[in-house]
Amino acid sequence: MLRKNLTFFCFLFGIGLNSQLQAAPRVPEHLTENGLTYCTNASGFSFNPQTADAGTSMNVVTEQIYNKLFEIKNHSANVMPVLAQSYSISPDNKEILINLRRGVKFHHTPWFTPTRDFNAEDVVFSINRVLGHDTYLPTLSETAITYKNPQYKVFHEQARKVRFPYFDSIKLNEKIKSVTALSPYQVKIELFEPDSSILSHLASQYAIIFSQEYAYQLSADDNLTQLDTHPVGTGPYQVKDYVYNQYVRLVRNENYWKKEAKIENIIVDLSTDRNGRLVKFFNNECQIASYPEVSQIGLLNSDDKHYYMQSTDGMNLAYLAFNFEKPLMQDRIIREAISQSLNRARIIHNIYHNTATVANNIIPEISWASSVNTPEFDFDYNPKAAKKKLENKHLSLNLWVINEEQMYNPAPFKMAEMIKFDLDQVGVKVKVRTVTRTFLSEQLRNKSESYDLILAGWLAGNLDPDGFMRPILSCNTQNEITNLSNWCNEEFNNLMDRAIATSNLSERARAYNDAQELILHELPIIPIANVKRILVANSRVKGVEMTPFGSLNFSDLRLHKEKP
Repeated sequence: MLRKNLTFFCFLFGIGLNSQLQAAPRVPEHLTENGLTYCTNASGFSFNPQTADAGTSMNVVTEQIYNKLFEIKNHSANVMPVLAQSYSISPDNKEILINLRRGVKFHHTPWFTPTRDFNAEDVVFSINRVLGHDTYLPTLSETAITYKNPQYKVFHEQARKVRFPYFDSIKLNEKIKSVTALSPYQVKIELFEPDSSILSHLASQYAIIFSQEYAYQLSADDNLTQLDTHPVGTGPYQVKDYVYNQYVRLVRNENYWKKEAKIENIIVDLSTDRNGRLVKFFNNECQIASYPEVSQIGLLNSDDKHYYMQSTDGMNLAYLAFNFEKPLMQDRIIREAISQSLNRARIIHNIYHNTATVANNIIPEISWASSVNTPEFDFDYNPKAAKKKLENKHLSLNLWVINEEQMYNPAPFKMAEMIKFDLDQVGVKVKVRTVTRTFLSEQLRNKSESYDLILAGWLAGNLDPDGFMRPILSCNTQNEITNLSNWCNEEFNNLMDRAIATSNLSERARAYNDAQELILHELPIIPIANVKRILVANSRVKGVEMTPFGSLNFSDLRLHKEKP
């Protein structure tokens, strides 16, 4: 039965593109009929955002295939029920009762035909899976449980190795004690302690809901990994075709529980780099181009009525981290001097071409917590003061940079070279080394990382500062790939815990800003840039509304016909 799934990747073996070609291939015209083409990049692409590296830019496609229990409401701290119909929180703030929406159908695909609607079993399965609870693993027979079947043993062992970086980084399994179905349409989430950030995490782009029935069908063939490659969701679109690193064809879900999407076909073109996206856009090969090469934005004519540009502030931060495992980097005077050596305004101009702002705080301005008065950054560019502090230090430092472009840093090696130049002006010698994310992870696991400084960044999946600061700076993530400074400060942890212990928004904001003030005083990281999310759209496309996380709701888009 599941052998038919091979047709899902039927084009995969035919792509064999010549690496010398300068232009990416055009999407076949028959696929663009009654449709829209959205050009983006393949970096970090996944049909399952749960398994993507935390802090990387998730492709917009997952937002169309799946639904979540909640969505962030109007860029605020409040959530809006989606697959949830309603919810209530117990007086002690340790139990969340969620009433689920009825009549929601899963996708009918060539590789899966659902026999029931969405219900509580799907929620319990999806959340328990990312918590690492064994209860999500299928139990088919006593034979399977005792592992007398070698294939089934392999399946269980492999399933336990699946990582969920975002949920690991926020230690969700230390927040949620249990998830149980009280009835087919009611779920209870029990927390270890009161935590006002939980609903925001369940509204993040990582918190999609799978079909438990589909997962159990796959497990019968020892093929649970297909859950992440042949997606089945409840969203407004479903996958029709996928060509690896080339394009995804989405078709309208005719059984969608909300209003029907207006565009029948969506092509998500993954084939181009930043330069190529604008070329395709100007050739009308795509109607929307996301994250174009910022140096080319000047080519856009603001008076041209054939297209328009949309930008929004993002919940992101590019920063330089000090490795606190190195004794030199524990010297606060040295950290201050390095901060004063960096011409961050020059970085913004040359790397981002002014599509970002100098970050003088940790919490981005778009977050609801930034409304509280925040401290000023005390160690801005002052090379004379830096040189005096570093006098006779004779520092020689290793700066690592991950060799992948991210939306918070489109040119990481160039930025590293600019930092090297700035530090050289104040007498600090810097050796820049590019590393892969895989190599970095291995070094961190072995505690053998040799960097003094490392360029890093973070993308949040919601507007709550808990999911923004805790992964990159808490003691719980020390020596992990999210906390690259290896910084641990109990006062910071206590402030973060104080923030989630109350549901009072102003109290939470004050606690987060106290934590931010501590970071800016101790300087485990130097904030560099907050980057704007940018896309260019053909004037025929209406209904474009980009979130701070870079996603679009394709079901809201309309495509006006061209005038004859």
